[in-house]
Amino acid sequence: MKNFLTGLAAFLVTGALAHFVVLNALPGKIMSKVRDRMIERGLAENAWQMTPRTSPETQTVVRPAPDLAYAICLIDLSDGPVELTAPAWTDYASLSVFAATTDNVYAGSLDARTPGTPIVRHVIVATEDQSVPETGETEIVRVKAPEALALIRRLAPTQDAYDAAAALIPESSCKPL
Repeated sequence: MKNFLTGLAAFLVTGALAHFVVLNALPGKIMSKVRDRMIERGLAENAWQMTPRTSPETQTVVRPAPDLAYAICLIDLSDGPVELTAPAWTDYASLSVFAATTDNVYAGSLDARTPGTPIVRHVIVATEDQSVPETGETEIVRVKAPEALALIRRLAPTQDAYDAAAALIPESSCKPL
């Protein structure tokens, strides 16, 4: 009986340890690998870039929605906070920020039909120890690590809608304060 309990205890401790490692280490490794691959493909940090319209040939992320236009910004906070701006859209649209652990730490509507959606959404992303100036209606998002990722999604089921969404990127910003 004692051997059985010792074996059971060892099994439970090993299972708990594996569970902890998977839940805490794996997300950071996944995000790090995604960032590295994006940088290798020429994606600059602290700048918005449209992704190509989703098709089987351009699909690098598992199951992106083919009717959405995506813009991505790799955020580097090592030199200070980063300001994000994104204009509203006439249909479904959102701005999301993901921490280095893949946690979605912010989601804001860019849907102009939704009450309270600003004409241009302003967000400052900073680490927990970085000071941020008070700037009125700008939303502050805090992350633990200096790497993050921002994503704009806009409903764009046609090429014309995709082109209109792409035309908003020059009016958007992802830049150091």
